Amino acid sequence: MILGLDPGRDKMGWALVPEGGNLLLSGMLPAGDFSFFMAAFALPSSKWAEEVGRWTYERVSDVPEGERIECVVLGNGTGSAKTEEQLARLGIRVLLVDERGTTLAARDLYWRRHSPAPWQRLLPRCLRLPPRILDDMAAWAIALRGVEKLSRQ
Repeated sequence: MILGLDPGRDKMGWALVPEGGNLLLSGMLPAGDFSFFMAAFALPSSKWAEEVGRWTYERVSDVPEGERIECVVLGNGTGSAKTEEQLARLGIRVLLVDERGTTLAARDLYWRRHSPAPWQRLLPRCLRLPPRILDDMAAWAIALRGVEKLSRQ
């Protein structure tokens, strides 16, 4: 399992994906809840969805039993240094990736998961605005960059 993180000053997007990059769970949390969030992943994988439920926006499928987080893929923008330091103290493998362009990638990923309303399909893609914040989709984009980078290693 790979956990993608899009850190920020006030909030953090997250996305949990297997090595293939398909989204399993994603969401957003206040930056101050990060240690509680990571503590949930110390539990058996069958409990993850339940424990991170309050921070979850998308739940695509259940996490297979016995899985564990092998790597955290972290966007290298705002808040990444502090988050990387916290993850290092937990002994978790961290892979930093460039997060430039993940906001636009997040829009594309959102519309891939949620078809636009019929009237929105008339708009050019760049003018379609999702109805919610997309920090979790940006984290998914970051996770996908990590999956790609890991597959080349």
